[in-house]
Amino acid sequence: MKINNRLNNIPEYELSKIKSIKEELIKKGEEIIDFGVGDPDLPVDNSIIAEMIRSFDKNGFNNYPPYDGIKELKQGIIEYYRETFGVNLNMNEVLILIGSKEGINNLMPAVCDLGDYVIIPKPSYPVYEATTKLWGVIPYKLPLKENDDYLPNIKLIPQEIISRSKLFIINYPNNPTGAIANEAFYKEIIKFCYNNEIILCNDGAYNEIIRSGEKPLSVLQFDYKKNCIEFGTFSKIYNMTGFRIGYIVGNSQVIKAILKIKTNVDSGQFMPIQYAALKAIKLDRNYVNSIRYIYDRRIALAEDILSKHNINFYKNSGTFYLWCKVPKDYTTNEFCEELLKKSGIIVTPGYAFGNLSYGHFRISLTKDDKIIEKGLNKLDIY
Repeated sequence: MKINNRLNNIPEYELSKIKSIKEELIKKGEEIIDFGVGDPDLPVDNSIIAEMIRSFDKNGFNNYPPYDGIKELKQGIIEYYRETFGVNLNMNEVLILIGSKEGINNLMPAVCDLGDYVIIPKPSYPVYEATTKLWGVIPYKLPLKENDDYLPNIKLIPQEIISRSKLFIINYPNNPTGAIANEAFYKEIIKFCYNNEIILCNDGAYNEIIRSGEKPLSVLQFDYKKNCIEFGTFSKIYNMTGFRIGYIVGNSQVIKAILKIKTNVDSGQFMPIQYAALKAIKLDRNYVNSIRYIYDRRIALAEDILSKHNINFYKNSGTFYLWCKVPKDYTTNEFCEELLKKSGIIVTPGYAFGNLSYGHFRISLTKDDKIIEKGLNKLDIY
C-alpha cells in the first residue's frame, strides 16, 4: 500500500511514545511518577462544569456549531484581550479552534506555499516542525541559547532564508524552557517581520502561567499594524486539556484563510464546550492568581530538591516546566532511561524538542507537592 512519503520525515510524536511506555509499565504493576507530559493535575473549576451542563438546555446545542465559533465566546475573548492586554480586537480577528494544535496545523497551508520557509526556534514544541513537513514547507531551525535567555537572535538568520520565509513562529512563555519574552524583544522581532513581510505568530499557550509578580504580555500589544497572530488555549491555566478548545487572534486575513480551511475540513467544536470556555475566560483574576501561586510553590520546591541533587536547571519565569541539564558523563538517553528503570520517573528527553536539545531534559510539575517531593528525592546526587 502506498502512503504519503512526507510521513517518512516525521518521527513518532515523542510524548505519545512516553505515554505508551508508561501504560505498559503500569500494566506490569510498577509504580510510575510521570513528570513527562504537561497535562495539569488540577481540577476544572466547578462553575465551568456547571456552565457546560446548563448549556445542554439550549436549543440546538447538539447541532453543528458556527464554523468560526459561537459569538458569545468570541466576544468573551475580545473582552479578555482588552482587559488583560489593552488590545482591541474585532469579531473577524478571532477564530475558535478545536485546540490550538489544530490551528497550528491549519496555519501552514493558510500562509505558506510548497517550498516556502518557516522560521522555527529550537528547542520548541515538536508540532511546529512536524506540520511544516506535512505541508511541504521547509523549517529553518533557529537555535535558542541559555545565555540569550532562550530568545532568538534574529541576526543569525541568513538573508537567503529571510527572503524565502513567510512565517516566523515563536512561543512565549516558552515550552520547554519556561523563558518569557519582554517588551523590547517583541518590538524588535515585530519590526524585523514588518521589514521583511513575514507573518509573526506567537503560540501563547502559557501566557497566564508566569511567576507571581510578572505581568502577562501578548505580542499583539506591540503590533500597531495588526500583522501578527497569536494562539491561545484553555488547556493550561484552566486545566481543560481534554476539552480541546483554543483560539487564534490577530490579523484578519490570516484568520480568514484559516477559517476557509476549517470550513472544508472540520465543523467546529461542540457548543457546550465553547460555553464552558466562555465561563472559564470570565473567571476573575483571583482564579488565575491562585493557579499561579500553586505553580510558584511547585517550582520553588522542585528547584530546591534538584539543587540538592546537583541537577542544573534554567531559572525561568514562566510555564510549569523546568528545563534541566543532563548530569556529566551521561547521554540524554542513558539518563532518562536510568530514571525510569531505577526510580520509576518519567521525564521528557530534550531531543523531543529538536536535535539541538540533546543534553537536556524537561520536568513537568503537573503533580502535587507530595508527589514532586517523593519523585525528585529518588534522584541520585550527581
